[in-house]
Amino acid sequence: MDTLAHLLWTLIFFYKTKYLPLGLIIAVMPDILSWGMYVVYRIFKHLPFGKPNLSSIPKWVFTLYGITHSIFVFALVGVIVFIIWKEWVIVLLPWLIHILMDIPTHTREFLGTPFLWPFSEWVFPGTSWGSLWFMSINYSLILLLILLTILRKKNIILSFFQ
Repeated sequence: MDTLAHLLWTLIFFYKTKYLPLGLIIAVMPDILSWGMYVVYRIFKHLPFGKPNLSSIPKWVFTLYGITHSIFVFALVGVIVFIIWKEWVIVLLPWLIHILMDIPTHTREFLGTPFLWPFSEWVFPGTSWGSLWFMSINYSLILLLILLTILRKKNIILSFFQ
């Protein structure tokens, strides 16, 4: 899934919590720490933008992608945080949701999600989040849920259904 969609889904899921600001950062962190670093690299190397040839992407980008999109790394960080704070930290959930959303929305052929990293390179044969039909459905659902949330908050939707 694209980074903006991760941000918006996190907004929908966590809008009523005190964790929203940090949750939004954590939701996009997996992409920023991997592909965001690659964007910075391309800027400093004066490389053109567009759909990259996978063989031209440095190996370190895929390593960062594996680290940030691994359920095992997420679990390890969660356990470390639990040991330090003596409780499960809800604000880490956007990271897990990010990984779980990426698994079915990336194809094996182009940037499959390495959610089993470092133990396996297997990736789910998902559907590309970049396809028009998926983007249309995804952003329509996001807009619908944001609209329903706004209407419910203003009690417009409650009076409409009574």
